[in-house]
Amino acid sequence: MDLKILSKELSDELDNVQLITLDVVKQADLSIVLCRNLISKFKKAITKKGFENDKMEIEFFKEIKQIPLSNLIYYSELRSFEIQYPKGNTTFKKQAIVKKINKLNRFFVVNMDFVQYIEQEHMYLDDHYFTRIYFNNFNATHSKYYYRDPDFSTSHDLLLAKLTANKRLIKYLEERFKNVNRRNGAKIKNVVKGFKWTASKSALVELIYALNYNRAINNGEIELKEMVIRFQEIFDFDMKDFYKTYSEIKARKKSRTKFLDELSEGLMSRMNKEDD
Repeated sequence: MDLKILSKELSDELDNVQLITLDVVKQADLSIVLCRNLISKFKKAITKKGFENDKMEIEFFKEIKQIPLSNLIYYSELRSFEIQYPKGNTTFKKQAIVKKINKLNRFFVVNMDFVQYIEQEHMYLDDHYFTRIYFNNFNATHSKYYYRDPDFSTSHDLLLAKLTANKRLIKYLEERFKNVNRRNGAKIKNVVKGFKWTASKSALVELIYALNYNRAINNGEIELKEMVIRFQEIFDFDMKDFYKTYSEIKARKKSRTKFLDELSEGLMSRMNKEDD
């Protein structure tokens, strides 16, 4: 069982959830289940095999486990916020958002030293922070209701996950502040009527990856999954299993860029006819 591959697959599944529904509470519900399931698999694997050396243990707790753990925290906090979100008055809604952001910012102040350690990409304390032998050597300042198993946790793996989750949550809340009256934070579809994608899904996948890799939209300052969501909304086109489609494209025996090749050939043919 390759734990790193499982984490990568989870990331793909979480991106796919966003294509299934625009309701963020429903997204959170589905995502929480996925994250919990993977953490359970990880725990069984670690209990059974352990680690060959400290380097592998640090990599697991600092990187691999962080994907399901930080997402679990993020979606749990997001869901909790949305189901308690005030009804009615816009002022109350904005106050709730600001209050939550202030609370999250206090987390960064309280844990300033560790935040700096991570953001500056230091590694000299990794053996203390991300191996289990030092689990009881640090006072926890962050554990509320997330159960911590000393055989499956280090002193700082949860803290790192909360740091990552809280950064994402602040970005979400900043966007939520601009759209205080949307139900459950659900995004509005930007479907353009009469504008329908009529080629195949694989063709659209080729195009999106090409645009993303070549930084053709927003100078590259947009995540691939966000582009997928936008294209799905614009064309009202089902883009679920986007990453699976991309894997199938990469596995092609002939041209991997069949659609892009056809676009180029079609344009060249038109130009040549216009030159005649």
